[in-house]
Amino acid sequence: RLAVGDIVPVDGILIDGSGLKMDESALTGESDLINKAVYTGGGKESKADPFIVSGTNVMQGSGKMLVVAVGCNSMQGRILARIREQETEGGGDDDNEENGGFLSTLRSFFSFGSADVEGADLMKKLDVLAMDIGKIGLLVAFLVFLVMFTTWLNSQFFKGGDCAALVEDDCIPHAACAWSHSSGSCVRTWTAEDISTVLDYFITAVTILVVAVPEGLPLAVTLALAVSVRRMIKDSNQVKHMDSCETMGSATTICSDKTGTLTENKMTAMRAFLAGKEHEHIVGKTSGEEDMNLGKIILESSTSSDETKALVELLSEAILLNCAPTSKVNSTEAGLVYEGNATECALIKLTQQLKVDGESLRQSFKKPNSVLDWGEHSIPFSSEKKRMSWIVEKGDGFRMYSKGAPKAMFGSSTSFLSGLSGSVTETKPLTPAELKAFNEQIESYQNSGLRSLAVAFRDFDSVPKDGWNNNKDLETNMTLLAVFGIEDPLRPSVPGAIEDCRKAGIDVRMCTGDALSTAVSIGKGCGILRSTDFDKDGNPKEGFAMTGAEFDDRVHLKDDKAPHVVRRVFDPEINDAVDKLAPQFLLDEKGNKKLDMEAFDKLWPTLRVLARCQPEDKLTLVKGMRKSQLFMDETRCRSLDKEHNIKIFPDYQVVAVTGDGTNDAPALKSADVGFAMGIVGTETAKQACDIILLDDNFSSIVKAAMWGRNVFDSISKFLQFQLTVNVVAITLAVVGAFAYSESPLTAVQMLWVNMIMDSLASLALATELPTKELLDRMPYGRRRPVISKVMQANIIGHSLYQIGVLLWVLFAPQTIPFLDPPITHDPTQGSVHWSVFFNVFVLLQLFNEFNSRRLPTIEKLRSTASEWNVFNGVCSNPVFVAVMVSTFLAQIFIVQYGGLAVNLVHGGLTRDQWLFCVVVGMFGLVWQLIINFLIVRLMKSSSEEETNSIEQSIRKMSTSSLGDVKDDTSIDDAESHREKSLPQAN
Repeated sequence: RLAVGDIVPVDGILIDGSGLKMDESALTGESDLINKAVYTGGGKESKADPFIVSGTNVMQGSGKMLVVAVGCNSMQGRILARIREQETEGGGDDDNEENGGFLSTLRSFFSFGSADVEGADLMKKLDVLAMDIGKIGLLVAFLVFLVMFTTWLNSQFFKGGDCAALVEDDCIPHAACAWSHSSGSCVRTWTAEDISTVLDYFITAVTILVVAVPEGLPLAVTLALAVSVRRMIKDSNQVKHMDSCETMGSATTICSDKTGTLTENKMTAMRAFLAGKEHEHIVGKTSGEEDMNLGKIILESSTSSDETKALVELLSEAILLNCAPTSKVNSTEAGLVYEGNATECALIKLTQQLKVDGESLRQSFKKPNSVLDWGEHSIPFSSEKKRMSWIVEKGDGFRMYSKGAPKAMFGSSTSFLSGLSGSVTETKPLTPAELKAFNEQIESYQNSGLRSLAVAFRDFDSVPKDGWNNNKDLETNMTLLAVFGIEDPLRPSVPGAIEDCRKAGIDVRMCTGDALSTAVSIGKGCGILRSTDFDKDGNPKEGFAMTGAEFDDRVHLKDDKAPHVVRRVFDPEINDAVDKLAPQFLLDEKGNKKLDMEAFDKLWPTLRVLARCQPEDKLTLVKGMRKSQLFMDETRCRSLDKEHNIKIFPDYQVVAVTGDGTNDAPALKSADVGFAMGIVGTETAKQACDIILLDDNFSSIVKAAMWGRNVFDSISKFLQFQLTVNVVAITLAVVGAFAYSESPLTAVQMLWVNMIMDSLASLALATELPTKELLDRMPYGRRRPVISKVMQANIIGHSLYQIGVLLWVLFAPQTIPFLDPPITHDPTQGSVHWSVFFNVFVLLQLFNEFNSRRLPTIEKLRSTASEWNVFNGVCSNPVFVAVMVSTFLAQIFIVQYGGLAVNLVHGGLTRDQWLFCVVVGMFGLVWQLIINFLIVRLMKSSSEEETNSIEQSIRKMSTSSLGDVKDDTSIDDAESHREKSLPQAN
C-alpha cells in the first residue's frame, strides 16, 4: 500500500489507486511531480506510467503496487551495487619492472616524489618521497658509523693508539694496554669504555637516521588536511574523504548541475505580458544597486491608482486562487523558502512583490462545509490538457481562473485583456494576428531561457445546467489575462566564480536536465559559454552545446548488424530526444556501452553545455574525460587553441562533478572528486560523494579548489624547509665524522633540531590560510613531481649557503670578525666553538622557515613584487608567529641555561656571539632574494613549462607502451590500460 509520505523501498507496478503523484527527483533531478496510472494490462498501448521505482516519494494520492524487484534487483539496489563495484575495481599491475641495468635500478630505488602509476595521488607521492629520504638517511648513517668506527679501530688497535709509545714497565699497569711478547711491544686491548665509545658512534648514526627520516611529514600532511577540512565547513564544504581536499586543488574540469548550484533553485517570474504591456525584471547594474523586481515594475507601470488596484486584484486572484494549497512561499531569516510546486511558488512570490496578503485572499473565498480549501470547484492538472483551473464565486456570478502551457491556453481562449478603464476590464478578440504576436512573445521568452506560462479567466452568470463536474466545455471561450516568463535566476556569485575558474585553468561544464535553449541561456548568462563560442546568428557553435541523446549517440559504438531497438535518439528537427527504432549499442563483457574514444576526443574539448542530460550521460562524460589522452595530440591541441581559444591541459584531466540524485551516485564515485548537494541531495548521493556542499552553491566548489591548492602548497612548503635541514644536517654529520670522528651536533642537539624541523615546522607551515592568488595559476596536474623546479632551486641554494657558513664556523671560528675575544678552534662538546656552531645551525633553520612560507612561480617572481617579500601576510597566521616566537625563546633558554645537559658551554654565549648568530641567520632572508634573482635570470621555463615537463616525459612513451586506445575499447578497459601504461615523471 502506498500513502502520502512513503519512501518506496522496492520497484513495482501500480495495480490500484487514484490521484497518485510521485516525486522522482531523487532519480531524475526533475522537481515536477509524476502522475501514475493504474496498469490495465492486456498489451494495450497507453501513455500512462504505472511504474514505481525504489527511492521515490509518494506526494499525493494513494494506491496499491505489485512488487516486482527488491534488493540488488531494484533500481536503487542496482545503483548501490554499481557504486560498490567501482570501489572494488583495482588498478593495473605494476609487476612488469624494467631491467635496464644500474641506472634503472637506481631510478627504481630513488624516485624523489615523482609520479607513480597513479600520479594524481599526492599521498602516494609523499610515501615514495619519505621512503627515499629514509633510504638516504640509512645509507648516510651507516657510512658515518662505518667511518667513525673504522677510524677509531685503526688508530686504537691497528696503530696501537696511546699504548704504542709505552715501554713494558709502563704498559703492564695500564688498563687498556697489554704487553705482547711475540711482537715485543705494547698493544691495545678491549675494555668496557671501548664498548661505550662504539655505542656513542652507533647513537650518532641512529641520530642522523632519526633526523633524516621525515617523521614530521605525516604530521604536516595530517595537520594541513585537518585544518583545511575544519575551516572548509565555514565555506559550506563538508569533507568526507580528507585526500579529496588535496585532489580538488588539481582539478582541471568541473561538471556542474544547474538547478540549485548555478541557480538559486527559486523559480522567479522575470517577464510578463499583461494588459497589452510588456513588463520585465530589471537587474541592478552594480553590486550595490537593488534589483527592480517584476512586482514593483507592474505597480509603477500604471498612471491610475484605480487601474493599478484593479489589475493587482485580478492578477492576484488568478494566481492565488488557482494554485495547489500545498504551494507556499514562507519568509525566514535565511530568505524565502518554497514549498510545493516551484512554478506556482514563482507566481505566489510575484503576488508578494505586489504586496498582496495571499492567506487573507484565499480565506475570503473559502466556502463553509466545503471539502475544498476555497472556491466552488477545481479542475486538476491534466497532462493531456496541460492546464488546471479553479472556479470561485465572484459578485453575482462565478469566475474560473485557469493556467497552463501557452499553446494549450491560446487554443482555449477567444479574447485577451487589452487594458483596464478604471476597474473595468477591456478585452479584444484573439485574432490570428494577435495570436502570432503572442507566439512571438513566447518564442522570445524561450530564447532567453525562460519557462513560459499563460493565465486566463472566464466569467459565468450561474452554475451550468450540467453542473461543474460534467461540463466538458468549461475551459473554453476564456479571456487571456497574462503570459509569464519564469526562470530559476542565477546566483549572483556564479559568473564571478566561473571567471575565477577560467583564470585558474579549470574548465566548467554544465550538465542539466533542462531543454537545450534554457541550458544555453543559463550557460551564456553565467559565463560557461563565452561570446566567442557563438556564431554570427547567436547560436552556439558546433559541439559547444548539445543534448544528452546526441552526446550518447555520437560517442558510443553501434552494432549495425544487430536488429534495431527502440531507444533514446536525438531528433534534429525538434532539437530534442525521442524514442524510436535505432541501431543497438555495442556492449563489453560487463554490459557497459563501448566508448568510441576517437569520437569522444573530438567532442569533449569544446563541449560546455549538456542539456536533457541523464545520469548515465554524466557518467560517460566523467569517465571518458579521465581516460582521454588527447593532450598527447599536439596538432589537435594547437588547433583548438587557435580556432576556439581552448587550451588543453598537458596531462590527464582531474574531474570534479556535482550531483544530487540517486542516479548521480555512479558519476560521483567515478569522478576524482564528487560533490553532493547538502540541501536537495539524496542520502545515496551523499554516501557516494567525497565532499558535501552544505549550501548547494557553485561558489563553494571554487573555494574547495582554493583550499585544495593551499593543502598542496602547505605540504610543499614544509618539504622545502625539511629537505633543506636534512641536506645540511646529513652533510655536516658526514664532514664531522671524517674530520673529527664524531658529529658536531650531539644526539640531544639533533633531537631539538628534529623537533624544530618536524613538529613545530609542520604546525607553522601547515596552517597557512588560502589566498585568492592561488587561483591565478594553472593546476599542478597528475604527473607533477612533489618537488618543483623552484623548490629545487631554493633547497639547493639555501643548503649551499648554510653548509658554507657552518663549515666556516666549524673549521675557522677564529676568523669570525668583530668578536672580542675571538672564538678559539676547539672541536669538543661543551666548548664555545661548538656552542656557537649549534646556535648558528638552529637560527639558520629558524629564519629559513620564513623563506619557506613563499612558493612563488617563475612568472610571479617576474611580475609581482609582493612575491619577493617573505613577510607578506605573516601576521594573518597567528600560529606561525606563535611558533616562531616560542622557538626563538626556547633556543635562547637552551643555549644560555642548558649547559652540559645539552652539551653546550656553561653560562651560554656572549652578546656579541649572539649578535653574530642572529645576523648570519637573518642573512638567509637576503640570500633568498639572491636565489630569486638567479631563478628569474637563469631559469628559462615558465610555470606552464613546469607542467610541460610532464608532457615531455609522456611523449617519451613508445607506441607500444602507449597502446592507442582502440575504437572498440570500453571505458573500463581504457582505465585498466591507462594504469599500466603511464611512465614515471621526470
